[in-house]
Amino acid sequence: MSDSRLGNRPGVNSVYSIGRLRKRVRGSLQSVALLCTLLIWAGCAASYLASASEGHVPWCVPHLQGCDSVSATGRHGWGYFLFKAFVLPAAGLLWFYWLLCAAWLEALDASAGLRHSILIIGQVSAVALVLYVTFLGSEGDVYRALRRYGTVVYFGGTYLTQLLLLKALRDLAVDPPFVRFLSWLAVLMLVGAASFAVVANLFPEEDVLQNISEWNFGTLLCAFPALTWWLWRRQDVRLEVEPGLSARRS
Repeated sequence: MSDSRLGNRPGVNSVYSIGRLRKRVRGSLQSVALLCTLLIWAGCAASYLASASEGHVPWCVPHLQGCDSVSATGRHGWGYFLFKAFVLPAAGLLWFYWLLCAAWLEALDASAGLRHSILIIGQVSAVALVLYVTFLGSEGDVYRALRRYGTVVYFGGTYLTQLLLLKALRDLAVDPPFVRFLSWLAVLMLVGAASFAVVANLFPEEDVLQNISEWNFGTLLCAFPALTWWLWRRQDVRLEVEPGLSARRS
């Protein structure tokens, strides 16, 4: 085990338990976090390439040129199907990812209120992502309202949950240098979100600037689970599935 606060605490094993099954799964559950990031990134890239090749959106580097929004890549043609095929499974994994985070925090003796907030807000945000992706490409005022609701809850709720997780890790002094890096990343995302809000309100016709902010904020937001996966590797965290409704130390 690596030299870490977790490893140095007496009586705390680096293997955590969650779920109802008996089968031990070493190393594989950590991959859930990595898959959350990779599936969303791959879904956005694949749907953009498909939509651009079919002429539904212009060719460009969206993060730098903002030729169209993220949503526009998943509205038509093959992009419509590819976006759903990648992002819907990622939303399901995100729901489970926050469950794993809650189990980890419980084993680290984080406060019950904080970890329950992380679990509830994170999972509600994952459900909101399902809502947004499901109705993306559907016409009508009701579907548009549902997409808007899903977008706001997913982005806002996910960012809030990430901040709460960072607070818990800072309070527990888990890998301070890496958590400090994650905190600066969160500040960068906040600057991006604020920029998007300012541009949207002051320059409503400037779609390019809004699109650039949206692509970059979304990319950073979705990077967080992969960074959690890397933190678990640094901390030599192991996750297992055992009987029981809630997470506990093994």
